[in-house]
Amino acid sequence: MIALNCWLPTEWKGCIERALGEAVNQAFGGFFKLIFDAITAVVVAAVEDVLKAVGLLWVYIKTPDIAQSGPVDFIQVHTNYILGVVAFIAVIVGAVQMAISHRGEPLKEILKSLLTMVVVSFSGALFAGTLIAAADDFSAWIIGQSLNTNGHSFAKSLAEKMVDPLKDPGNLMGFMLVICVGVLMVITAIIQLALMIVRYGMLVLLVGVLPLTAAATNTEMGMMWFKKAIGWLAGFIIYKPVAALIYATAIYLMSPPDPAGGTAPDGTSQTLKIVMGITMMIMAVVALPALLRFVSPRTS
Repeated sequence: MIALNCWLPTEWKGCIERALGEAVNQAFGGFFKLIFDAITAVVVAAVEDVLKAVGLLWVYIKTPDIAQSGPVDFIQVHTNYILGVVAFIAVIVGAVQMAISHRGEPLKEILKSLLTMVVVSFSGALFAGTLIAAADDFSAWIIGQSLNTNGHSFAKSLAEKMVDPLKDPGNLMGFMLVICVGVLMVITAIIQLALMIVRYGMLVLLVGVLPLTAAATNTEMGMMWFKKAIGWLAGFIIYKPVAALIYATAIYLMSPPDPAGGTAPDGTSQTLKIVMGITMMIMAVVALPALLRFVSPRTS
């Protein structure tokens, strides 16, 4: 109800304007609020659906078994003649070194190189496949632990943890932050998925040429080549669990405080925790170059 206390003629204009404003607000304010709430609900639901669809899709995708990979066998079969030539040259180089030095150490290095080549040729793919499977299992497990969920509901739980705290009507930045969170998560998830596809391709290539790199480990150049191949292979194997560990830490950081134990720093607003979590997830995208530099310092 609009109350007017206008006794003087000089105040009539202001009273009329105020009365008209209040009338319009009462008539249309509820309508506009209803429209805004509907738009908010649609946007939040869209963000939730996007996060559920692509948020952790790269965790769901299992790396195919390298040991049973046709491309790995194809590479190794079609480079066997190169492997034989490299091993033959390495043996000749070792023999020349032994003739010049009149010592038996080059012979030991030749035998060690040939043994390394045989072991890598027959068991390298199986060993790498076992490590890759363990890395995939660890990635799924650590994400599941951070979300405190079972089965394949990772993306749904992630959406709930990220979006629900932003639905608070008292949070003025919540609506825009939900949109930003959705956009950043989609971009990050697509890049992460692309990196996982690149990871699989590089794993196939590295495992395929690994026997070739092991054929000349009795020479300095051959040993450096073999070590670099091993370093790259290790980097691509552990990239997925490292990325999952970063995601798990971010999810744990974004979790609302748990009355039983507390899962986030006290005194930190939920909005700030969401921003910090998203920042950490973006960091997971750039973890691959850092890992390659770590396991192979000369990688450029």
